[in-house]
Amino acid sequence: MYNTPLAYFITFTLHGSWLHGDERGSYRRGGKYIAPDRVLFQQKESLTNQAWISLSQEQRLVIEKAINEICRMKQWTIHAMNVRTNHVHIVVTADEMIPEKVMVAMKARITFRMRKSGFMTAEQKLWTEHGSTVYLFTEKNFLRACEYVRDCQ
Repeated sequence: MYNTPLAYFITFTLHGSWLHGDERGSYRRGGKYIAPDRVLFQQKESLTNQAWISLSQEQRLVIEKAINEICRMKQWTIHAMNVRTNHVHIVVTADEMIPEKVMVAMKARITFRMRKSGFMTAEQKLWTEHGSTVYLFTEKNFLRACEYVRDCQ
């Protein structure tokens, strides 16, 4: 069987942009699906202490540059990347790293660059707590993820 993935398909969202109970559904850490639930959504929304933001083109470029920077520093290979207005998709190879650590490093570098660029304050939270980290073991899944990130947004 497979033991070393070809790459990881990582997705993370902006803080407050996709709360549990959202009409699109959501997932808890560990993969448990949470169906749309208006009451749950309103409860989660009331606990959010900052306005949801949508990234401008300039902010998206800062994020893209930060991801490129951390990948160069760590010698990770980016196969596909798409920074959207409320989330980021990336297919990356990061030898000997688990995808959760890759995602945390990316979020930290992006946050640093966004603050340094004046797009957010030290008090603001930019990211949701976790994200999606998919191991890509087969060439078929790897190519499918790259195609999705590049062409299906």
